[in-house]
Amino acid sequence: MNPERVENLLLRSMRSRSGFTLVEVVVVLILLGLAAGLVAPAIIFRDDRGESQLAQLIGGAQDLSARRGEIMHLRVDAGGEWRIEGAASLEEGLIARGRIDDFQGPPFTLVVSPIGTCGFDVRSTEAALAFPVDPLTCELQVAEVRVP
Repeated sequence: MNPERVENLLLRSMRSRSGFTLVEVVVVLILLGLAAGLVAPAIIFRDDRGESQLAQLIGGAQDLSARRGEIMHLRVDAGGEWRIEGAASLEEGLIARGRIDDFQGPPFTLVVSPIGTCGFDVRSTEAALAFPVDPLTCELQVAEVRVP
């Protein structure tokens, strides 16, 4: 075969295949969207300055539960001393502890799941009334104060 003819065939085939197909572009866009969806929550700044210490603590327990992939128990006593224990890691003991300054409320145990939901322990009925928490988002619901 003539070398010039082979070169012409290669050049023609390269010219006709320049660019990407629609399927290739769609697949790349889907992959970029998935990557952005996974990375964005970790890098978006969350402003916690307006939240109470209790709301920050519940959010921290929620994050910890999601990162460890296990159910967490957030226990707060009447004096404001708190501790976080993992349900799957009882042999590890305490995961975190601290104190909420000026805590006013009954003791409670909040069970936080790795998927982001939470609920009060059965023995924490009084706290559930004092600190309403959205069970789907674990956000502390603050009652609006209306001035007449």
